[in-house]
Amino acid sequence: MKNKIAIILTLQFIITVFAFSGCGESTASSNSSKLTYCAYYEDAICDIIERYNKYCTKHYDESYQIEIVEFDSEDTMLTKISTEIMAGKGPDIISLNQKLPFEKLIDNGSFADIDELAELYKSDIDFDDYNSTIMDCGIYNGKRYIIPIAYCPNILITTQEILDKYNLGNTNFSFKELEIRLSDKDHSYALFGNKDETYKFFLSYVNEYVDFYNKTTEFSSDEFTESLDYIGKMIRNDNSRKEGTTWDIIGNYLFRTSQLSFDGSMMSTLNSYFYIYNNNSTPVIIPNYNKKANAVSAFVQCGIALNNNSNNKEKALAFIQYVLSYDIQKLWSESSSSPSIVVRALPVNKAAFEYVIDYTSKRVYDINDDGEYEKSEEEYSDEIKTKFFNEYLDMINSISSCTLYDYLEFENTYYNSSVIGDIVNDYLNGDISKEKFIRQLSAATEIYLTE
Repeated sequence: MKNKIAIILTLQFIITVFAFSGCGESTASSNSSKLTYCAYYEDAICDIIERYNKYCTKHYDESYQIEIVEFDSEDTMLTKISTEIMAGKGPDIISLNQKLPFEKLIDNGSFADIDELAELYKSDIDFDDYNSTIMDCGIYNGKRYIIPIAYCPNILITTQEILDKYNLGNTNFSFKELEIRLSDKDHSYALFGNKDETYKFFLSYVNEYVDFYNKTTEFSSDEFTESLDYIGKMIRNDNSRKEGTTWDIIGNYLFRTSQLSFDGSMMSTLNSYFYIYNNNSTPVIIPNYNKKANAVSAFVQCGIALNNNSNNKEKALAFIQYVLSYDIQKLWSESSSSPSIVVRALPVNKAAFEYVIDYTSKRVYDINDDGEYEKSEEEYSDEIKTKFFNEYLDMINSISSCTLYDYLEFENTYYNSSVIGDIVNDYLNGDISKEKFIRQLSAATEIYLTE
């Protein structure tokens, strides 16, 4: 079975990398005065690039600008990027949101070491100015290959009333205890309100037992086997609808991520507090599933790498300095941010993060929605903000680890879609046993990490 999976994955990788080796002109920058970035829709990086190109006309010259190479389909874009990287070409800037095997690309030296470039070109970037827990997730074997731009805490929002209903605490919340309580109740429940979100939750659970840095897994451990019993049972009995839906505040849906409630910014998480209190419930933030009890993790919502084939590394470094700057970093949490940044997050820049706290602290909730803020509304808002900042900042300060991939796009990462996607679907659909699921999961992941 292992050899069969190895052959399939190897063929799949070869097809992905070489199938479109003859399509179009090269996106590499070797024959171009501008840097390049590939996109098949206007993502957050595109928005920043548009701002940066205007910035270049005032502070650099046109050779520092970045050309956005647009594609009509994601598959065409990804195969072209893969093909050209293998051929010693490719775009200068690569986004984490592109479905590429980043672990493999790091192993084969496809990305430039940003620390080395910063020293070589005497860059003003000082990584002490940024959140080290988040930034360090882009370091592999002592080299900084990935630059996180913005992140989100991996948290869930629920209410005290929901926790009380199932006799669960908020300081030592346990998914194992939750499954036991759900099994005791003689009625249906929905974890997140829609199947897509439940699927992401299961993938994030599985990924907790993969160490992409050390190329190891814990799928054969007693802990994973035991947790798979209660996580799998809880998901199989979940009655969330297939289509997306808003959060039912009375408790028919147990959890929402902060991104789905509003978006991933601090301001929007505060707005969820206002909304929940205004509906006569008490908001509670708890960590998403983590194999370490009560540990808090985060995920990179947007990040980039530099192609090691690029002949414009010094100019690409200038773009990194720009995206990490105070003025650009604070855009991720401002309500005035560009609409193309669909899901806002938290800045990695420490000074910008402090700005976000100050910016959010000025928010007043317009209870009667008359466009004016009365003293009673200010006092009500201050009371809620005190509770919010105590709980939210405590959660942020407790973050001890970070994953490279955006939780909202978790099912679209290369590992989760191309390596284990079919195996996970077979298990959740009841087509394979738990034992077969673990065997296939272990074999496929081992091949991806080590071969």
